[in-house]
Amino acid sequence: MSLPRFEKEWDGFKGHVTVRWDKIQEDDLIKIEGNFGKLVSLIADRYGEQKSVIEAKLHELYANYLETRERLAEEFSELRENVNTRSHDIAENLREKAGVIQDKAKEQMQKIREQNIDPAVQKSEEYIKIHPFSAVLGAFGVGMLIGGVIGLLSNHKD
Repeated sequence: MSLPRFEKEWDGFKGHVTVRWDKIQEDDLIKIEGNFGKLVSLIADRYGEQKSVIEAKLHELYANYLETRERLAEEFSELRENVNTRSHDIAENLREKAGVIQDKAKEQMQKIREQNIDPAVQKSEEYIKIHPFSAVLGAFGVGMLIGGVIGLLSNHKD
């Protein structure tokens, strides 16, 4: 009497056989190649038990193996779903925190602008309105200075 899907499940099940019947070696199990009849004969030869008793024990062991495998598959599936849910929750939490940090950074930049940049721009505009010639002449002088430095540097490379 054989078991359903026994040959397909052999690679996973054979470890259970070696635990239950420790006189069976890995090499013996490789030779059997998942043949239920050969396994029953091998165990009967090594342990001197009746084949019907061995078959009953194998049926029970195989049923436990399939049940355990199925339970582990379900638990793994639940674990995967749990990890997906938790990672989604963590990602959402991180997005929320990043949004809060971004808003705070925008507020800080606005304060810096209002306290430092805007007053400096306003004072510059007032100075230019009051002293337009000096401002243009100063800008021209700075432009000439920068142009001279660039010219010296470009001549220096040649």
